[in-house]
Amino acid sequence: MLTALDQIANQNHLLLIKAAIPYIAPGSQKIFSILIKMVELQNVLKFYNQNNLSVQACHTEQGSPDVLDILTDLRNYCEDDEAEMIDQCIQMFSAMELYSIFSQPSDNEDTK
Repeated sequence: MLTALDQIANQNHLLLIKAAIPYIAPGSQKIFSILIKMVELQNVLKFYNQNNLSVQACHTEQGSPDVLDILTDLRNYCEDDEAEMIDQCIQMFSAMELYSIFSQPSDNEDTK
């Protein structure tokens, strides 16, 4: 799974070229790898130079992202043990959120 930045950097069929690196002569692999990284950097620079664009999560719009959304997105790029730790954090934040909802006085209690 590619991150948003990886998608920007790996335009121009760079993933296909990267997949072919093991099949290129060993003496040429280094130069091809360096060239690929240079093209990735050019793609990123071009993206940021066009109309002051930025990479943003779709659901955040201009507001601050929710911690649970960030953790859920990061989890996609983790190893199993890291994903378990993030799952525990997500459960903790969810429990805290539920606690804060239920600890607030309801409208019915105010009228008594």
